[in-house]
Amino acid sequence: MGALIATVIIYILGWLAQAVLNWLSGVYTTMFYLAFAIEIGFRDIATTFSISGLYNAIYVVAIAVLIMFFVKKMIETYMTWSNRRSR
Repeated sequence: MGALIATVIIYILGWLAQAVLNWLSGVYTTMFYLAFAIEIGFRDIATTFSISGLYNAIYVVAIAVLIMFFVKKMIETYMTWSNRRSR
């Protein structure tokens, strides 16, 4: 009886570990693609030029710049309690 319970526990833990590793693999794949989305976009333009590819690459760069400006302003205003205005 103990061997059966041990086998079931090992099977469940193995299945759970495999499911977690598959999920992490998907997360890391997505994070890697998003981290290098700009480079991937411009590389695709270099191999096969298209106006829509150029638009997508410029769009990604513009969104990244907007996010950086927003985070910078948020840190200046809410973390350091200043937004470059003298009082």
